[in-house]
Amino acid sequence: MNLASLRYLGIGAGTTIGLAAAVIVLGAVVGMLLATARLYAWPPIGKLAEGYALVIRGVPLLILLIGAYFSLPYLGMDMPLYAVVILVMGLYFGAYMGEVFRGAIASVPRTQWDAGRSVGFRWLQVFGIVILPQARRLCVAPFLNVALTVVKNTSLVSAIGGWELVAAGREIGERTGDLLAVYLAIAAVYFAICFPLARLATFIERRSHA
Repeated sequence: MNLASLRYLGIGAGTTIGLAAAVIVLGAVVGMLLATARLYAWPPIGKLAEGYALVIRGVPLLILLIGAYFSLPYLGMDMPLYAVVILVMGLYFGAYMGEVFRGAIASVPRTQWDAGRSVGFRWLQVFGIVILPQARRLCVAPFLNVALTVVKNTSLVSAIGGWELVAAGREIGERTGDLLAVYLAIAAVYFAICFPLARLATFIERRSHA
């Protein structure tokens, strides 16, 4: 592969990273809403949140992407491709992040709530000042594992006409005919993105059990 092809792959990698970052942010917001709904909301709302997580996690992401992209225009919502991708993937991975956050929050001892109230904190203050900092330490490693999955699943975007790392590599392969070298380069780029995150997650998990 020549320098121009490598530069083109780099642009595709940048698109992949930016897309993954947007999905992770939206997924984290959705996940926190689902987690708090399941733990503290009015029971019917908690059941709806639980049902949403179960249904979403039971459907392949590719089906959701294709269905949303080609169905939304018929519903009067003509959204740009990347907006659809971020929305669908954010809602999808939000279900997984919700489980991560719910488990971490539920792991904080109940006595921490009592301690917060004993110093005069309101519910929201206890949750934000006492509970969340402790839950954050517990959820960092599994959260990073979900983030890894997000990065790798951005490759599905090319199935609906989006452009990112895999699509850039396919274009290079079709132009040069050197498919093996191109896809090895794509794999190397994904490894370079994901390996540090995986090592960081392992390091944090080991420290949390030390």
